[in-house]
Amino acid sequence: MAITLKCTARRMAGGAGHEHISHLWWDRMEDGKKVLESGYFTRDQMVAYIEKNGNTSVWCPDRDPQRQSAWVHVHSNGRIKYVQTVADGRKTDNLLALPLK
Repeated sequence: MAITLKCTARRMAGGAGHEHISHLWWDRMEDGKKVLESGYFTRDQMVAYIEKNGNTSVWCPDRDPQRQSAWVHVHSNGRIKYVQTVADGRKTDNLLALPLK
């Protein structure tokens, strides 16, 4: 039984890039299907969650439902840590495609 967080929405602050994602809404999923709970984290809380639980603990669906979802990883621009999806070893924009809240 794998428990992961599926990102469902975002809030931006001060810009349009990944480093400007201020909040992420999530559903806690069991085996990618059953929703156990829902909530949201600030960027710093999400960074801490991923650093504690690993790079396969949070994921984001692709806007194309035929494509595989991408894992959310922690990155840094030298000033702040932020989150961005990684699929097939490359950074992707799945989080920026989520609906705004």
